Amino acid sequence: MDNMKELNLEELEGIGGGKGGSKEILPRKEGFICYQIEKGDTLGKLAKRFKTTVAKIMEANVGLIPNENDISRGRYIYIPR
Repeated sequence: MDNMKELNLEELEGIGGGKGGSKEILPRKEGFICYQIEKGDTLGKLAKRFKTTVAKIMEANVGLIPNENDISRGRYIYIPR
């Protein structure tokens, strides 16, 4: 337990989930678009726009999107092609 470090909330925000998406541009991933969430976006709207499903978007973003109602403008997610 001596190696444990306390993290503040800003550090925790950058680790996977929370606030739906990544603050940083995501690494390139074959078969996916790295998309920056814009004001008014929902996973349903994005699924329709990119001709995919909410389930497939969620599957592509395990650890980045805790639930389908938790995405934040300005963050990045993967959209399946």
